[in-house]
Amino acid sequence: MHQLTDLAHGDLAGNAALRRDGTRNLVDAALAAGVRRIVAQSICWTYVPGAGPAREGEPLDLGAPEPRRTTVAGVAALESAVAELPEWVVLRYGLLYGPGTWFEPGGARAAEAREGKLVASADVTSFVHVDDAAAAALAALGWPPGPVNVCDDEPAAGLDWAPAFCRAVGAPAPPVSGTPANPAARGADNGHARGDLGWTPAYPSWREGFAALAGDRDIPDTGYSRRFSDSRVGHSGGGHDESIHFRRKAR
Repeated sequence: MHQLTDLAHGDLAGNAALRRDGTRNLVDAALAAGVRRIVAQSICWTYVPGAGPAREGEPLDLGAPEPRRTTVAGVAALESAVAELPEWVVLRYGLLYGPGTWFEPGGARAAEAREGKLVASADVTSFVHVDDAAAAALAALGWPPGPVNVCDDEPAAGLDWAPAFCRAVGAPAPPVSGTPANPAARGADNGHARGDLGWTPAYPSWREGFAALAGDRDIPDTGYSRRFSDSRVGHSGGGHDESIHFRRKAR
């Protein structure tokens, strides 16, 4: 079970190096020991730009500009190395939130939100509650080989989720960006995990998850995220890196 990251200081290059070099060392040791199966953590926001939530069969965005290119290259190296084992599952997590993550009331992103640095934009993000991510990791011990998007049912624009997160953690309303959505920030489709593998998140939407952070159920649906194509994955019923927008305060 490979869940290693290096995110304590927000160093994207350091985290990419761990994905590349750390995974290489781990896989070499596993092969030498005769290990047949590995489950590894990845992320679901490194796909090529496109319309609608990304599916597992789409390629990674290897030609992206920096700093995204560094993140994508680290993910590609991790996934390539892991696939050398006879049996492998890559969990492409959505943005993690909940206890022990940056997205909790005492986390780093909540602190940024209280300082007015978290910007609500049109870019689309897929989230996953940390408990649902852990449940997927356990289930993946019995899943067939391949990559799996592990995220909730509702990819959402920052114009929707950022104000809700700010309310949940007691921060003021975020500043709003008028910049058009980045086509690489498109969210991910969890249909394979849900439909083919039987994974069912306890928090089907970040709305319920953020409300749980806030201790209530009052996270309204503004409807913005349904204005773009395929923004809500059609099911009944969710890392950090560079996907969230911030602004520097003037000094």
